[in-house]
Amino acid sequence: MRIAIVSDIHANLAAIEAVIRHAKSVGYDSMICLGDVVGYGPDPLECVDIVRSTCEWSLLGNHDFAALYEPTNFNPVARNAAFWTRAQVFGTTAAAQIEEVLRGLAARQAAGEIDAADCATRSTMLRDPKARVDFLFSISPRHVLLDRYICVHGSPTRPVNEYLFPTDAEQNPHRIERSFRMLTMPSPNGTPQRVSALVGHTHVPGFFLEDREFADSSPSGRGRSDVAVEWVGLPVDIDSWTPGEDEMPRGMRFILNPGSVGQPRDRDPRASYAILETGDTTSGEPDRFTFHRVEYDIARTQKKLHDLRQAGADLDPWLAERLELGQ
Repeated sequence: MRIAIVSDIHANLAAIEAVIRHAKSVGYDSMICLGDVVGYGPDPLECVDIVRSTCEWSLLGNHDFAALYEPTNFNPVARNAAFWTRAQVFGTTAAAQIEEVLRGLAARQAAGEIDAADCATRSTMLRDPKARVDFLFSISPRHVLLDRYICVHGSPTRPVNEYLFPTDAEQNPHRIERSFRMLTMPSPNGTPQRVSALVGHTHVPGFFLEDREFADSSPSGRGRSDVAVEWVGLPVDIDSWTPGEDEMPRGMRFILNPGSVGQPRDRDPRASYAILETGDTTSGEPDRFTFHRVEYDIARTQKKLHDLRQAGADLDPWLAERLELGQ
């Protein structure tokens, strides 16, 4: 089975459409989303509808939470975008706006960017705002995949809001260690089973590796650690990358981030996602992950943000500028 893993779409329609096209070209059986469908970007309604129609399930991210409930510890740019997103989700969509989106769908179908079935599904969903809101209220902060992956948006210890930055492996390893300690589940016979995790939130693709054979005495006197962690990032300028045995040794647990579809922050502006190809548990064949980077029409998203700002939306110019910088 091939499972496409997307995260942090952030209402960037051009990016998620490009990722879905790419995923179809390489083949996948199902798609899941690790949260932050909305926030920052210009197309929250369409992106929620795409996730509803394409993903098997989605998680609750901090920007999804902000749009539904309240922005928590947001900077002014993110907070203003969250309030604007909330107004789109819960407000009345003008008939003229719906017609404009429908014309756009028809144009992209004519250009071969989306197929007829997708166009029809999204057109129907666009006219059902209550179902969209019901979907957002139904998504969970945590999900278990294949009985061996705990899936959250932030971290296993704080599923919605905590960041696990690549620099934490050296500068704040105790944060990563706490997350690894949370990664246990009961097995069928009732004994604890050690599992790995899939997370989003930082917008940086890669994974933390746990080395359980390492023990470190902290000079600060905070005690010993039975876990050492290492961050493994993607090679520079790759289109696709599958970690080998050297990068992801068999039997070692990991916390994997597929990167961001709609707002990458690793200085590569291309959309990022991953595909999990499940192994054969009976023969011991391991699961395999492949990271993908996908070009998309950044200017299209930037223009939408600019036009919305010109029309009065409180969306900071930096939200458009950062897309081409991968920041």
